[in-house]
Amino acid sequence: MESSKKYKIWIACTLACTLLAMAVPAAAIVYTDPFFHYHAPLGRFAYPINNQRYQNDGITRHFSYDSIITGTSMTENFKKSEADEIFGADFIKVPFSGGSYKEIDSNVRRAFDAGKKLRYVIRCLDYSRLADDKDTYREDMDFPFYLYNNNPFDDVSYLFNKTVLLQQTKAVWDYTAAGNKTTDFDAYSNWNAYYTFGEQTVFGTYTLPEAAQSSRVLTDEERERILGNIRQNVTSLADEHPETVFYYFFPPYSICYWHSQYVSGQTDWCIDVEQTAIEEILKHPNIKLFSFTDHFGLIGNLNNYKDTAHYGEWVNSWMLEWMHEGKHQLTKDNYQDYLDTIRSYYQSYDYESLEEQRQLSGAGA
Repeated sequence: MESSKKYKIWIACTLACTLLAMAVPAAAIVYTDPFFHYHAPLGRFAYPINNQRYQNDGITRHFSYDSIITGTSMTENFKKSEADEIFGADFIKVPFSGGSYKEIDSNVRRAFDAGKKLRYVIRCLDYSRLADDKDTYREDMDFPFYLYNNNPFDDVSYLFNKTVLLQQTKAVWDYTAAGNKTTDFDAYSNWNAYYTFGEQTVFGTYTLPEAAQSSRVLTDEERERILGNIRQNVTSLADEHPETVFYYFFPPYSICYWHSQYVSGQTDWCIDVEQTAIEEILKHPNIKLFSFTDHFGLIGNLNNYKDTAHYGEWVNSWMLEWMHEGKHQLTKDNYQDYLDTIRSYYQSYDYESLEEQRQLSGAGA
């Protein structure tokens, strides 16, 4: 009897110690909350904000703001301070590098679900993902769905995660001890200072595809897939929230991107894809749609680019001004002229001269 009693005491103590060993680190994670899963940043800590897919959901749900900048890497160099001043609003920036339309739309929905009253949503619509299936996520990474749902049982992946404790949580403590300040939304994800720009750099970043024997034609199946993507991940949220103004834009990829499309016989296909999206988006009155693909001076000046698509932060600054001023806005009255203009330009551009420049730079050797 005595041994049985001791055994029960031993079991109870072991269980208590085990629970305590689990509870203490979990409590440290909850209190510090490096991914903002439970709360906004605490004033006693300085937080390094540097992990988009693990921190964006918490930023969206728990930070204080009234407007959002979001999208792919095409939005990473936007600055909150500039957007605040130009639009007279209080922005956050939550980019998803390489993100799909589904991924980005889902995050903005989380803002509304959290009770945020949004004035403006500024978002890019990448050409390269227009024809995605509507439920596509970025294919080359494991997405932390447990941070993006309301299932508390999924939180075990956060609370009992050695990496979160020893790396992310400790990083907050170390960052604070070093005297830093929480990363602001000018600096968050901004990569401008880490790259060089210009002709030599851009020409060295890509290889032209083999020349196509015929031009690609947009199929009915592709058209339906584009419409499904746009309706689910672009326009439906605007319909649900007529009180919010959505500023959507097609980012200005460089002339070298269009060179590749031309060589591969995809110029008309790309523009037909864009037309399909434009005609659907323009049906929705609280969406202001912009494209800078007809700003040929910008697109043809490789000093604005670090590769075929990514532009410097000054281009992001220009686009904020242009969108606020209504420049390069597409409407039901002008979109067909816009499409005719870019189709003619990119089909007749002197790509031979561009290729000669590339060869002279040594990149085409």
